[in-house]
Amino acid sequence: MCVSPGEYRVVCPTLIKAVEGDAVTLRGSLSPPVNLTPYTLDLKRLDLYDDLVHVYRHGQDHFPPQSHHYRDRTTLIHEDLIGGTVTLQISSVNLSDTGPYEVYVPKLNARCVFNLTVERKANRTKRNDSSTSGPPVEAETKSEHRGDGENRKTARAVILSTVSLLLLFVILLVWVLMRGRKEKIQTAVDGYEVKNLNIKAAKGDEDLERAAGNGVLL
Repeated sequence: MCVSPGEYRVVCPTLIKAVEGDAVTLRGSLSPPVNLTPYTLDLKRLDLYDDLVHVYRHGQDHFPPQSHHYRDRTTLIHEDLIGGTVTLQISSVNLSDTGPYEVYVPKLNARCVFNLTVERKANRTKRNDSSTSGPPVEAETKSEHRGDGENRKTARAVILSTVSLLLLFVILLVWVLMRGRKEKIQTAVDGYEVKNLNIKAAKGDEDLERAAGNGVLL
């Protein structure tokens, strides 16, 4: 808590965190509570020369002195002033909004200072991912489905390759067997023909001898 000396004080958190692009609420409560509607309120950025983030004067917002950096991005909740609470909303915060801020009620000399830290959206996402033990369910499911599909494709390719090799082996085996059988048949045929020729030659010789013995002139 940040407390100012004196009869009144403004109490606010010392640190506020936000992610770029989000809306952030800066809040300080007067203690003891007083209706702040008639009071002057200044909300400042302490590390900038053009430091006025939002100004409230004479019961209404006073925009001319407001820093151009916060122009059209701040909203003071007037209803909360009745209960002694200063609530300022800043839309679409960015990294340059990071810094120390002050809520100040001049007439009561009451103030509090807090720091706003704006983080990159990518950093928050990365930290959230690293804090989990595994990938999100949807991402994990997609990854598993993709892995299953790749495994099925790989298995199908292996099966097709194996079948192709087996078919080629069978074709080669049949070709070798058929070639060997053909050679055996050809050898048998050649042997049979040679044998017939020998038989015919022998028979011719016998006929010649017989004819010669009978005195037949051939």
